[in-house]
Amino acid sequence: MMKTGVFTGLVLLTFSLTAVADVEKTEEMNFDVNPGARISLENVNGDIKISGDSADGVHVVAHKKAGTKEYLDGMEIAVDATGDYVRIETRHPKGDGSWFSWAKDSSGSIAYELSVPADVNLDSIVTVNGDVTVRSVDGKVKVSTVNGSIDADGLSSVVDLETVNGGIAADFETLGDDQRVSAEAVNGKIVLNLPANASARIDAETVNGSIDAEDFGLEPEKGFVGRDLNGDIGGGDARISVNTVNGSIRIVKK
Repeated sequence: MMKTGVFTGLVLLTFSLTAVADVEKTEEMNFDVNPGARISLENVNGDIKISGDSADGVHVVAHKKAGTKEYLDGMEIAVDATGDYVRIETRHPKGDGSWFSWAKDSSGSIAYELSVPADVNLDSIVTVNGDVTVRSVDGKVKVSTVNGSIDADGLSSVVDLETVNGGIAADFETLGDDQRVSAEAVNGKIVLNLPANASARIDAETVNGSIDAEDFGLEPEKGFVGRDLNGDIGGGDARISVNTVNGSIRIVKK
């Protein structure tokens, strides 16, 4: 009888949690910035989308969602903004430490959409559970996520992309001079699309996966563990470092 009662209680508890509908709210913010301003964003749960355009300010749309109104209202978007630097941080309310509190509120998330001047520098764009998309940003791009993919195009400066569980796709408008490019994944494939006139030194390595750079006449070598590729395209001006553990690497000519 005791075992049956415990089991029934767990079933009822699960049903009551899944039956609760999410509550949602959207917030918008605008910030004037100077040319070449630096932007950083720290998130926990939620996708991030950033698009560069010809505007002279930063427009932020934040889609908030949570299991309860109390948790929704407790999620804070902290902003520190000047003309040269905008820092956005997601802050979640602290629970009482109980399992019920965690299960009820853990669905809280904020999905961000940012429109920024094309010449900004993305100093640090971070989320834990979510995908990150970057479009047409000419300045520095530094992005990381843990459980999510990264998709970036229109790149032309220093680039640093990192994920644990997810793939990386990066498309470059220009690649040469003193550019530094790093793309790292643990469980996911990496694809780099480079212009035909790219000039770079490439160092690529994967443990469980293939490496394809045939478009640029480069062949990988099979090591004792995994595969690696080291070689120059064009004059070898830029530096590209690509690493994944479980996934393939493709370096493609546009």
